[in-house]
Amino acid sequence: MNGRCPRCTQTHHVRIRRSDKIGNHDCPTCGVPLQGVTSGRSRGRYLCPIDGYVVTLGQTAVQLDRPMRLIFRPGEFGRWQVTAPGVVDAERLERVAGRVLGPGCVVSDCYDPDRDRPDGWDGQAGLVLVDADEAGDPAAWVVNERLTYRQCAACASRIPDLPERHVPTEWTPSRAWATKGRSQYRRSQVPVDQGPHPADSLACTDCDPRSATARR
Repeated sequence: MNGRCPRCTQTHHVRIRRSDKIGNHDCPTCGVPLQGVTSGRSRGRYLCPIDGYVVTLGQTAVQLDRPMRLIFRPGEFGRWQVTAPGVVDAERLERVAGRVLGPGCVVSDCYDPDRDRPDGWDGQAGLVLVDADEAGDPAAWVVNERLTYRQCAACASRIPDLPERHVPTEWTPSRAWATKGRSQYRRSQVPVDQGPHPADSLACTDCDPRSATARR
């Protein structure tokens, strides 16, 4: 569980046992009782440049305060000694492509360079963020922007407005019905606008005809 210090505003990861609470744990820097990081502290959603997942700043993501690079650190993985990245780690290294993640860049909290780690973590293999000694031109740094959510042109569901979600040609959705509502007893089937929808309009993955073609 994440806890936030009201004095230094730093977020720390704390292991909470059943019947325990975050207020029983103090900030390791200030000694002040931590406060829970609730949904009310959300500061926007971002696309993590490392793994490509949507993360929420203040809940599942942190904002870097200095230039950093992503590297693979050889070490232990269970009973094995790992000297090279696996398939997933290699894909994430390729996604960043050696570029510097600049101050203000938002990444998943599992890559938080200042996060409290258990004993022995320094010897474990995996991806880590390290300070960029030669940061280079700040104009080339990676700094992601806050995501903007808009409605799918067909089913009106809210999705991130990303370039890959815009269909370049006139299109019709790949489904006729959509499920609305979150509660088990409040879900219902509603018809999807069959269009045709104009080129460059926004489509969710369920309505996007390109996704349907890829699944075949």
